[in-house]
Amino acid sequence: MFIIPVGTKATLALKPRMTIGLIAFSVAAHLVIAGIGRGAEGRLFAVQRDLFAAQMKLYLREIEGKDDGSGDYETYRIGHGISLVEQAEDWYDLELALGEAAGGSRAFFEEIEAFGATLEERSDDHYGLFTDGSELHDQWRRLKAKEEKVVGSHPNFVLGLVPNRMGRIHTFLTHIFLHGDIWHLLGNMLFLWVVGCLLEDSWGRWPFLGFYLLGGIVAGGAHCLQDISSATPLIGASGAIAAAMGAFTIRHFMTKIRFFYFFIFLFRPFWGTFHLPAFVFLPLWFIEQLVMKSISDFVGGDGVAYLAHIAGYMAGISTALIVKATDLESRWLSPMVSRKQIDEGVLKDPRFEEACGMLENGNLERGRMLFDRLLAERPDDLGLKQDIAAVCREHGLGEDACELACEAMKGLLLRSRDAEAARLALEMIADRSPASVDLSPQLLMRVGKWLVSQGRFADAHDIYRFVIGAGAVSQISAKASLALARTLAGPMNSRRDAVAVLEDARGLDVGPEMRHEIEVAIEALEREAAGPVPA
Repeated sequence: MFIIPVGTKATLALKPRMTIGLIAFSVAAHLVIAGIGRGAEGRLFAVQRDLFAAQMKLYLREIEGKDDGSGDYETYRIGHGISLVEQAEDWYDLELALGEAAGGSRAFFEEIEAFGATLEERSDDHYGLFTDGSELHDQWRRLKAKEEKVVGSHPNFVLGLVPNRMGRIHTFLTHIFLHGDIWHLLGNMLFLWVVGCLLEDSWGRWPFLGFYLLGGIVAGGAHCLQDISSATPLIGASGAIAAAMGAFTIRHFMTKIRFFYFFIFLFRPFWGTFHLPAFVFLPLWFIEQLVMKSISDFVGGDGVAYLAHIAGYMAGISTALIVKATDLESRWLSPMVSRKQIDEGVLKDPRFEEACGMLENGNLERGRMLFDRLLAERPDDLGLKQDIAAVCREHGLGEDACELACEAMKGLLLRSRDAEAARLALEMIADRSPASVDLSPQLLMRVGKWLVSQGRFADAHDIYRFVIGAGAVSQISAKASLALARTLAGPMNSRRDAVAVLEDARGLDVGPEMRHEIEVAIEALEREAAGPVPA
C-alpha cells in the first residue's frame, strides 16, 4: 500500500513558472550529473576493490596470523575469498567476495573495515625495510591516496555540501540541486510541486525563489553543524522543500492537500484520492522527522539528513510567522503579485475600472486620458486593448474602438492567435457603427482566409461581405469578391450568388490582371451551372 501527495484543492491565479523551473532545472541537473557520476563511480569501484584486497591481506597476515609469509593463506575459504575480491566486476560481486572471505561473519568484516584506520596511522618503517608486508603497505597507501582523489572528483563531493569543508560557500546552493537517484529526485520534486505552486502564487515568483534557496542554505548549515568533522556530502532539495512545507503550514493553514492511494486487498486493487488539510498532514510529517531523528541517533544513521528536514521546516515556519507579524505580505508582496497578475491579464488594473466609471458618468475626456495612460504603460498588452475597445464601443467612441481593435487584431495575427483575432473582427463588424468602416480591410481579409481554413464559412462570408460593403479600395474589394465567390460556390453550394457577387465586381476600377481573373471566374461558374455539353 502506498499514499502520496499529488496536489492541493486550490486555484492558482498565475502559472507556477518558478516552481516548474526549479523542477525542470533539478531534473536536468540530475541527468547531467548522473552521467558524469557513473564514470567516477566506475573508477572508484576499481580502486576500492584493490584497496579492500590489500587491506584484507594485511589484516589476515598481521592480526589473524593466517599467512606464513609466502602469501599463501591458511584456509581455502580465505584464499578463495581474496581471489574473488580481486576479480569482482561490480559492487554486488565485491560484497559477496568480502562475505566469502569473512566467512559470513559481520563482526569479522567490520574488523577488516576498521583496520583501515590502523593502517593510516601506521608509519612506513613498521614492517621493516625488506619485507613483503612493507611492499603491501606501500601499495595500500597508494590505493588509499587514489581513492581519495577519485572520491574528490565525484560530482556529489565537488558540488555537495561537506561538513568538514564548509569553506566552499557555493556548495550551500549547489547541493540543493543534486540527488542520489531517480527516486530521491522524484520524491523531492513531488513535494515541491504540492507546496511550491501555491506558495509562489501567494508570495510571488522571485521572493519564493529567494525563500526556497535560503531555506536550503539554513537546512544545510544545521546539518553540517551537528558534525563538522564529517566528510560525507549532503545532497538533495529536502531541506529547501521542508522550508516550503513549514511556510505552507502557516500561510495556507486550511488548504486541503490531495493524496493518491493504492493498495491490494484479497487480490483486488483499490485506488483513489482523498484530502487532508495542511494543518493535519504537514505537522504530522514534521513529528515523523523528529521521531526518525531520535531513532537514527540511537541505532545509528540511515543516510537520511533528518536534522536538515527539521531545521528547514522550522526555518519555513519562522519565515511565514515573521511575514505575517510584520504585515510584509500585504504591504509589499501582495502589491507586487497583483502587478504581475495585471501584467499577465489575470487581474484588471484598478485604473481601468476608474476610467470605466468616468465614461459612465459622462466624463469622456478624463476617461480617455486614463485609458491612454494605461496603454502607454503597457503598449504590448493586447488583452487591455481589446477590453478598452469594447468599453469605447459601448460608450459611442467608435473611432477609438476601431483604432484599438485594429491594433489588437494586428498583434493577435502576428502572434498566430487567429481565433482571438477572428472573434474580435466578428464583434466589430457586427457592431455596424459608422466608425467600423475604418477597420483595416487587409486584416479582415487575413481573418477571412483563416476562417475558411477552419471550415467556418458563414463567418468568412460575413467578413468578405463587410469588406466589400465598407468601400475598401477597388483592388481589395475585388479580392474580397473573388474570395467570397469561391466560398459561396464551393462549401456553401450557392453558385448563383457567387456569380452575382462577381458580376458586381465587374464594375470595380481594377487593373487588367484582376479584371481577367474575375472574368475567368465568372465563365467557370457559368459552365458549371450549364452542366456537361452533350457529345
